Amino acid sequence: MPFLFDPGQGLPNFSGAELRDFIRMAAWIAVNSYEAEMLKRASGWNRERICAEADALIVTEGAQGAKIYHGDRCETIPAARAEEVVDPTGCGDAFRAGLAYGIVRGWDWKDSGRLAALLGAIKAGSAGTQNHRFDRERLESEFKENYGYEIDLGGSGTDAALPGRAGAG
Repeated sequence: MPFLFDPGQGLPNFSGAELRDFIRMAAWIAVNSYEAEMLKRASGWNRERICAEADALIVTEGAQGAKIYHGDRCETIPAARAEEVVDPTGCGDAFRAGLAYGIVRGWDWKDSGRLAALLGAIKAGSAGTQNHRFDRERLESEFKENYGYEIDLGGSGTDAALPGRAGAG
């Protein structure tokens, strides 16, 4: 079963061998830029080696957006504009929720990453980790405002091909 490995703040609790095992088993790895450096140092593997083991390495860079390394390619994901920044706590989790939404719907990395960045920006506008609110209309509108094209948040659901897997784009 494909899974997203997000070691987060627990990363220092794993040995290099454990991290290499997680990397080998994971379909996708999501870390922030600081954690990416820690992951490389602790595992003893460079980014290219990590990417050779997993289908994608997603590195968030806060207000600078994110980079999604997959195969021999890198998608640079621009940050979405936050109306205001009230509390950054939980923005990474909101980003991962958007990423997961795109993954299970078989979206490409560009659209998955952009939705993820938008959810992180929306989260930044409210205090607390789970107090942000939005609806489909707001997401579709803000997506177009930020990225210049429309996105359909519907989809075929979990039966869609997964990015990086056979038959996916």
